[in-house]
Amino acid sequence: MTKTHPLTEKKWSAGRKFLTLFLIFYLFFYMFPFPFNQIYGVDILTGWYADGIDAVILWVGKNILQIKNLQQILNTGSGDTTFDYVSLFTYMLLAFLASTIVFFTTRKRINYDRQYYWIIVYARYYLGLYLIVYGLFKLLEGQFVFHDFGRLEENFGDATPMGLLWTFMGHSKIYGGFTGIIEAGAGFLLLFHNTKTLGALLSVAVMSNVVLMNFCFDVPVKLFSSHLLLISIIILMPNLKKLYNFFILNKTETLDHCKLVFENKWKARARGLGKALLILGFSAYIIFTGVQNMYTNGSWAPEAPLKGSYHTTAFYISENDSLKKTEDKKTLWNRLHISGNYGSIRTESDSTNYYAIKIDTLKNTIEFKSYRDTTDISVLHYEEKAPKTFLLKGKFGKQNIQAEFNKKSLDDYRLVNTGFHWIQEYPNNR
Repeated sequence: MTKTHPLTEKKWSAGRKFLTLFLIFYLFFYMFPFPFNQIYGVDILTGWYADGIDAVILWVGKNILQIKNLQQILNTGSGDTTFDYVSLFTYMLLAFLASTIVFFTTRKRINYDRQYYWIIVYARYYLGLYLIVYGLFKLLEGQFVFHDFGRLEENFGDATPMGLLWTFMGHSKIYGGFTGIIEAGAGFLLLFHNTKTLGALLSVAVMSNVVLMNFCFDVPVKLFSSHLLLISIIILMPNLKKLYNFFILNKTETLDHCKLVFENKWKARARGLGKALLILGFSAYIIFTGVQNMYTNGSWAPEAPLKGSYHTTAFYISENDSLKKTEDKKTLWNRLHISGNYGSIRTESDSTNYYAIKIDTLKNTIEFKSYRDTTDISVLHYEEKAPKTFLLKGKFGKQNIQAEFNKKSLDDYRLVNTGFHWIQEYPNNR
């Protein structure tokens, strides 16, 4: 490695050496084993490491922090669980212990510049690859999607702050795609030595906005997004003063340069080939996954049968071969939403139940499987009596029902059909 960093031959103070060690170990514990846990075969080894760390986190939480009922809840969609906060405390504790041991066993070292260099390289790839993931997924409708009928029919005041943010971001594919390009662009720039500073600057701008939205709209990815912003700043730290001189004081500056150089050409070529395979393979996998999702659930997917929002015009309970209207608000349907393979039913009591939907267009039946109780399955017969009139009947739960609806399509909503106008004499701000 060519040593051109100005601090390489300087002796650091004891405080600086310890803090650098702490930062190195903390970043390692936080980032590892990504991206090795995504590689087939290697993920077995990293899985053992992850299980060991999880066991340490649970022990720390229960014995040091005295959280007796601490457990790791998987696949909740939240990155801000109690376990995640205990994880950060555990990483800090492990980093402190490891830094103390290394500090006192290597006191004669003048600095840890080489170790810091490698953790920053790892941090660049960690941050860059995650930005590419989020950026490409935004471009390919993997994160924000256009409104479904359940969202369009929801009362504005009943939406959660996160739901409001997701609705806003999903409304415009152009805006969502633009943010995706910026994120992915910052990620790609971070992966190359000559553009890493520009990538880090762009990442700070992007992640500052993301962190602010996560905090202001209560999105449970606050810890993760804050760490991505922190890593962006850490990557910039060696050049912060020079960037200030250049942008604020209009001085000519040369950025600190520390680059890995191989004397043998075959090593340099192998490194370049490996890097190209990593970037291209990783990007291709994300693009393939995103395109596949667009064909199955996104805008390129075939139109799902019966997709729409159905407003109840008549609802009957069948008893002894006769139809009777019901006044029970818990039973009386207000709206039915069907969005492909899932749907929801809102009653007059304003309670909403969600179902997995399976439609048989040959038998004209709809199967409702409750998400709350997967053994709760009802099959109803449907009939489209007119373009906007819909009939549904059969045994639902323990009751035989018959209901008539008026159907609403996407174009019936002002949020969808208002469109774009170059000229507006008055603002359309309802």
